[in-house]
Amino acid sequence: MKVLVLREYNRDMSLETVEDPSPGPMDILLRVKACGICGTDLKIISGKIPPPIVTLPHTPGHEIAGEVVGVGSAVTDVKIGQKGIAYFYVGCKDCEMCRTGRENVCFSIRRLGFELPGGFAEFVKMPAYNFCPFDQDIPFYQMAVLPDAVATSYHALKTMADVKVGQDVLIMGIGGLGIHAVQIAKLVGARVIAVARRSDPLKMASKLGADFTIDSTKPDAQKRILEITGGKGVEAIIENVGTAQSLQWCLPCLKRRGRLVLVGYDPTNPCTFNAMEMHYNEWIICGSRVSTKQELLEVIDLVQRGKIKPVVSIQMPWVEANEAIEELKSRKEIGRTVLTF
Repeated sequence: MKVLVLREYNRDMSLETVEDPSPGPMDILLRVKACGICGTDLKIISGKIPPPIVTLPHTPGHEIAGEVVGVGSAVTDVKIGQKGIAYFYVGCKDCEMCRTGRENVCFSIRRLGFELPGGFAEFVKMPAYNFCPFDQDIPFYQMAVLPDAVATSYHALKTMADVKVGQDVLIMGIGGLGIHAVQIAKLVGARVIAVARRSDPLKMASKLGADFTIDSTKPDAQKRILEITGGKGVEAIIENVGTAQSLQWCLPCLKRRGRLVLVGYDPTNPCTFNAMEMHYNEWIICGSRVSTKQELLEVIDLVQRGKIKPVVSIQMPWVEANEAIEELKSRKEIGRTVLTF
């Protein structure tokens, strides 16, 4: 098969030919039809996520959709020809976290496109457990973004922020993650304030249901959020940027006992918090890591029923992945960039 290989950080991936992977007894082989690119792939390619997580040579790509072309001898519930997407977190299934429904923070976690070869290839081998089928005739390029861009926002809002009907939610950063977080927050009945630095993402957020849109570069932006919330602030913030600057900007907008959920992160830009402010406000600050498989299956159902619309801005042939990554670095697009096969 043909595969894209990263052999040096901050260099183009090379297109190479290797042997097709062979599924083990409990594995399947997926012919990749589409694979999304996200900001984490940029971190991998630039060397911001070094060994032991990512070891060169490496094939990235974790938002994978395709068709089953091979099944292991012990696989009974996946059939050749099925369409589906990959739950890209491969857990042990037997540690405390896996046994209590928190497989996304398994102590022995490995991930397709990180510790394991990813979807920038014609075929991907994965455990049959990680295959999540879909039935409707929805394009592969749209379904590919569900495992990260959509399910990550779903987990952040539903599980970590525990958003309730009628609460005010601030979505910080309207890109591949944030544009889906807006839709999910509206789906659970929240009042949504979308915050970004450019007008185009804010227009898209408004189109998809945001009640208010705020340009964070405006001098009165935080004051406007406090006006909207009667001076008390929002019950939850979904923070998709993850820099010290963005956190300092949004924390004053958080209500007392409010919850700040960190989705985005920048390994080179560590964040600090004012302990006295946290003490007086009893703010709850927590991380949020992708989703569980069950949550991904719930997201698939919501997309198939038309409740969530996957937003893909660019499609490019997978052999043009290096060019697609350069496009993504410009950060001009709102939705996901997806490689098609």
